[in-house]
Amino acid sequence: MRKIPDRNIEAAKAAHVQAVRNYVQTKGECYQRDLFEAVTAVCPVRYDFAEACRRDDWSWLERFLLADVPTLRRLTQEKTEALQFEQFLKLYQNRFCHGADTYVDASTCYNSYSLIQNLGVTVCPYCDEEYLHVLKSRDQKTVRTLELDHFFPKKKYPALAMCFYNLVPSGQACNGIKLEESLGMSPFEPEIESCTRLCPDLPMGVNMEAVPVEECVIHFHPGGAMGENVKTLRLEERYLRHRAQAHRYLVLRQNFDETKLQELVRLGIFPSLEQAREVLYEENAASADQPLLQKLKHDILEF
Repeated sequence: MRKIPDRNIEAAKAAHVQAVRNYVQTKGECYQRDLFEAVTAVCPVRYDFAEACRRDDWSWLERFLLADVPTLRRLTQEKTEALQFEQFLKLYQNRFCHGADTYVDASTCYNSYSLIQNLGVTVCPYCDEEYLHVLKSRDQKTVRTLELDHFFPKKKYPALAMCFYNLVPSGQACNGIKLEESLGMSPFEPEIESCTRLCPDLPMGVNMEAVPVEECVIHFHPGGAMGENVKTLRLEERYLRHRAQAHRYLVLRQNFDETKLQELVRLGIFPSLEQAREVLYEENAASADQPLLQKLKHDILEF
């Protein structure tokens, strides 16, 4: 429902690939050869393992680890049997996601916590209603209140367990509901935010101050594959608790539309439209960089 921000992705990808590559380089030739054969059975190359070693060429590994969501989707449809090798699943379980003090690569201290912090995601992108925290202090164990969801389930596709675009920081609620189920759209896909429109279905021109909060049932109006996300994650049921928020936004839109805001600025009540929106719509009121329910607010207020 919310796209993972682009601003940190390139640096996060580079750190992820470097750490996995460093790990593989510590393994023996037999391990490296087996991994090469398994990976290139999924993503073929025009050279063999000996030539890759001679050229110190790790592009085969990087290409696989950084396959984008459309490519991963195609591979799960066409290469299901070839995606059963478990080297990356074991790396995920034993090093990447085995606590804050266990690392894929000791030289860079890289693990799941590093990925989460590198991406800078602080709100669950699946639901937009749960904060994600990494909590650490000098004298206490580092813990997190979030999960790393495998968009393409690792139980079904163990080979994809360490693929960058298959690792989605998510809230415990969404991950606990999804489990090994499939979803239609990933938060890494650019169009995910445009495939839903959150708002109650109320008559045109209705006086919102006369509408009970209970009638502000939020519908997602999903398009295409987003219907699978909404259904599987039970988003409309979960958003019943946000009816009061939806009602408040609808009242604001009714009483302070763009024309009214411009009038308030003209009368000198606010120095600018931006100031009017900040005060009336609370655009900058939340202390978090990524406030909750921003998709709901955006769709109702029509920013």
